[in-house]
Amino acid sequence: MNKKFLFGVLIVLVVVVLGFTLGDKEEQSVSSVTIGMVTFPGYAPLYLAEEKGLWGSDLEVELIRIESIGDLRAALKTGDVDMYAATYDIFEAAEGAEPSGVAFLAVDESHGGDGVVVRDGINSLADLRGKTVGAEPGFPPYFILQYLLNKEGMTLDDVSFRDVTSQDAGNAFVAGALDVAATYEPYLSESASKVAGAKILVSSADTPKLIVDFLFASETLVENNPEVLREIAQGWFSAVEYWKANPEESYEIMGKAFDVSAAEMQDFKTGVSWLDLEENKILFDESYDQNAYKTFDLVGDILEANGGTSIRMNAQDHLTDAIIRSF
Repeated sequence: MNKKFLFGVLIVLVVVVLGFTLGDKEEQSVSSVTIGMVTFPGYAPLYLAEEKGLWGSDLEVELIRIESIGDLRAALKTGDVDMYAATYDIFEAAEGAEPSGVAFLAVDESHGGDGVVVRDGINSLADLRGKTVGAEPGFPPYFILQYLLNKEGMTLDDVSFRDVTSQDAGNAFVAGALDVAATYEPYLSESASKVAGAKILVSSADTPKLIVDFLFASETLVENNPEVLREIAQGWFSAVEYWKANPEESYEIMGKAFDVSAAEMQDFKTGVSWLDLEENKILFDESYDQNAYKTFDLVGDILEANGGTSIRMNAQDHLTDAIIRSF
């Protein structure tokens, strides 16, 4: 047999074998997924899914608390987590390199839990100009404040802004040191009730589809294992449906995950909505006026105007409707 011919056959065989091997490696099933998140009860149904075994039968899901968005981003990049939870503004507020992650599932929406409390005499968004305003950067109330200013053609430069924690913002407002406080419950309502004439000018109940938490998965998982993301989404939807059918038991389980009573968890729920499949279908539908893609770009505009990001990201690069469309 011709040696050159034999050598050629061997090369072809090696390439074919390697191709099958690499293909198998790329498409191999994923048996475990790690989800990172800050300590926030809005993610409670994830713990309900864990407790009631609502994930896919062959999928092991680990939930871990990481209290810094920078650490969450680093963990996704290194593979220490496979996905993490974040709102539009928290994900997009980035400096330096563009963060990894593609949002495939919307899990919760603030519905009155975040807002802006104002002193007597402030009756409109235009009245915020020149006022002393306190908020905590990196938290939803801070972005709601920027959103409200943007609606009036203003930025943070048009107010006297003070960087304070959400709790301190409420206390400073009550003490008279602030005209306006952007904060969350219970500080939001408490601040309004303790100052004569004060009121909640706007809450997240008035800004639908703006403060939404998504699960942002690694690009590798999105590209190579969409079936795993579908199992995560199905587990979430199953947990939401289980809560609807069994609220008392569910609040008890979820409360334990956050070291609060079932009553406290139920009270927290009044300020947040847990999103089901139909709500996800609407949010990921680009024909809907307040769809996720449009809001992602709006958030980027507002952050850029206020110096909150050095990177403009493309919504199409960091959102996918493929998983929701698969249901």
